[in-house]
Order: sequence, then structure tokens, then C-alpha cells
Amino acid sequence: MTSFLGWHETMSFVLVGAVWGCTNPFLRKGSADDEQEQQPNNTKKNGDNKDINQNGGQNAESSERKSILNSLSRLRRVGVWLPYLLNQGGSLLYYRLLAESDLTLSVPISNALALLFSALTSFFLGERLDKPYRAALGAAFVLVGVGICLLSSERLGADKPNKGMSEEL
Repeated sequence: MTSFLGWHETMSFVLVGAVWGCTNPFLRKGSADDEQEQQPNNTKKNGDNKDINQNGGQNAESSERKSILNSLSRLRRVGVWLPYLLNQGGSLLYYRLLAESDLTLSVPISNALALLFSALTSFFLGERLDKPYRAALGAAFVLVGVGICLLSSERLGADKPNKGMSEEL
């Protein structure tokens, strides 16, 4: 069997997985910090925790507007928008990778590496798992799935002549 992944593709997979995985815990942490800083507003609430206007009815428009403003206000914090921009840079690299490599390999490998890097970054940030054995079992299943994708892709690649994309068109 011939090697199906080149150096460039392998490094692109690792880079996309690292950027996605390492930024996710920082996004989660930045959003959680922002929610802790926000104090409950002075709006009266009914039993269903919905806003009540002066006429006694529910003010859905006001609630929706506040939700949008709260989401946009998170972008004022560097701890949210910097990881977000880095994450989007990883997405741009991912789209380029999808255009250049085999789709059946790009998606599972990139997402599996993102999961791995996310777990490692969360661990180094001090986040603890409730059930670490389940996480380890899930990681093992992901590795088996990626291995199956790699093996099936290599077998398909061995059956076909190795042509470049320009030759197929």
C-alpha cells in the first residue's frame, strides 16, 4: 500500500485541529466569565422567568432585543473575540483543506484532532471532567473510526491509479 497523506496535508490536519481545539475552551471560558460579570437586570419577571411590560403582557420584543444585545456585548471582551477570530481562521484553513484533499479523510481527522486538542487544552486550563472514563472511551471510539477511514481510503487509493486533480478534469 502507498501512503495516501502527504506532509502538507498531515500538517494542515494538525493545524486545523489545533486551532479549533485550542480555541474552544477559551471561547467557553470567555463566555462564562462574561456571564458571571453580568448582574440580573432590574426587569420584573413573572413565574416563567419572562419579562413583563407595564400593561401586564409579555414583552417578547424586548426580551429578544436584550438577548441580541447580550450576545453582541460579549464581543467587547478580548477573551471572547480573539479566540473567535483564531477559530474562524482555522475554519478558513479547513475550507482550503477540503478543496485540496480527500473529503472522507479531511472531515473525520480534523474533527478528531480538534476533539483531542480541546480535551488537552481544557485539562491544562484546569477544567475537570465529571466522568473521565467515558471521555477516554469516546476518544478510543474516535480513534478507531478515524483508523477505519484511513484504511478504507488507502484501499480505495490502491485500487485506483494515482491521478492529480487536474488530470481527472
